[in-house]
Amino acid sequence: EVEQDPKAEGSTSSAVDMPPTPADPPIPAGIVAQPKYAVIGGSGVTIAGKERYSFQTPLGPVINISFLDDDKKVLFVNRHQCTAMNDSGAATYAPPHEVNYHAMLFAMKQLNVKGICALGSTGTLRPHKVPVGSIVMPDDYVFVLPTPVTFWGKCKMGLFEPADDEQGRIHFAPATGDDEEWCFFREWVQQQLAPVLTEQKEKIVLTPDQTPEIWPCVKSTKVENEVKVAYLQTTGPRFETRSEIQGYKLLGDVVGMTCASEWTLAQELKIPYVLVCAIDNSANGLSVHPGGPVQEYLDHKGAISAVTAALVHKLTAALAKK
Repeated sequence: EVEQDPKAEGSTSSAVDMPPTPADPPIPAGIVAQPKYAVIGGSGVTIAGKERYSFQTPLGPVINISFLDDDKKVLFVNRHQCTAMNDSGAATYAPPHEVNYHAMLFAMKQLNVKGICALGSTGTLRPHKVPVGSIVMPDDYVFVLPTPVTFWGKCKMGLFEPADDEQGRIHFAPATGDDEEWCFFREWVQQQLAPVLTEQKEKIVLTPDQTPEIWPCVKSTKVENEVKVAYLQTTGPRFETRSEIQGYKLLGDVVGMTCASEWTLAQELKIPYVLVCAIDNSANGLSVHPGGPVQEYLDHKGAISAVTAALVHKLTAALAKK
């Protein structure tokens, strides 16, 4: 008789690694179905509500969820601090390539989120067109990610339109002017944020094609065939090489590592997604600052942080009444 090795494959006595239980309590059932809006922040956003909650989805848990208003109509998550946990179930940092975007966006679908406004810290690919210190609202995006970003295969999805038992659809043209719900929400967000320019004018750099009437949009608040500002997403977590940036300049205006993934998945689920980018650095090899790229970043870091906080406060007040 051969004694079974307890470490052998298929052994019932082998240990099974169980995922940690979120330290945050679940969102109360009465709040789950309540219509709400969401604000997604990143590395440059430190604002959050007082209480923290978790929400379990079929695609993984979302933790460190807070609400920015007393009526819990404005949900907030930090993309880097809402899907990764330590052994105690507390939130830990997830770099761009390890954020569970599927869980985060699917949670918003299940939490009855009607619209998302995301804030992203980005580098400029065109310092003269989109200078460091400016705030812009991209109207399109570019992926240089080599793998597809989709809910297909993770939950039941339709093709061109979702049926009643489907969560979304996979065949659509992103960020187009005929998406009336998105365009309406985008223009509404612009109108709510425009007063921040006056309130924070000493801390904000305008692009050559911005005016107080359309800020933070560029050239126009309308979405047309001409792309005004394109967000380009790279894979991360490293920054881009100088040679990569020279190629990316032909495709986009600002560069980041996260928001196109969110934007794509939100559109699959038919949740309007509006992106506001704070330009806090020049992409590798493009700095025109006399002190170099690091000094350029440091010179604008404090101002960008203050402006971002003002944007979140203005958004919260408006969304809570919407």
